[in-house]
Amino acid sequence: MPNILPFLKIGGAIIILSMVGWGIKKAYNYHLDQIDKAVVAAELEASVSRTNAVRAVQEGLLAQSKANREALEKEIQVEKERVSDLRRMLLIEHDLDRLLQSKPGLILNIVNEGTEEYYQELEDITQ
Repeated sequence: MPNILPFLKIGGAIIILSMVGWGIKKAYNYHLDQIDKAVVAAELEASVSRTNAVRAVQEGLLAQSKANREALEKEIQVEKERVSDLRRMLLIEHDLDRLLQSKPGLILNIVNEGTEEYYQELEDITQ
């Protein structure tokens, strides 16, 4: 009967090496999966950071827009008051009723010129 002990030893060694190889492959695949998960987590974190940065910029732009609007509204109010003051000064400095009675042609010419300018601007705007 042939001696099978060397064959058993070789077979056992092959089985053990196969198991070690299989374990190494499993460990390698596990570490690759961990690396993939870490990459995905890093990409997600970067995406969240970019989103937060964009949100911060949007909030800054919104605040700046609001401040600009408030400044513009304040400037408009100042200009309205200035126009009102100028109108008041015009009426104080010129007695238009007396001027209209003494020189109706002058007032009529001024009114007609203003009306022509208004219609010309209106026509330019609507073209």
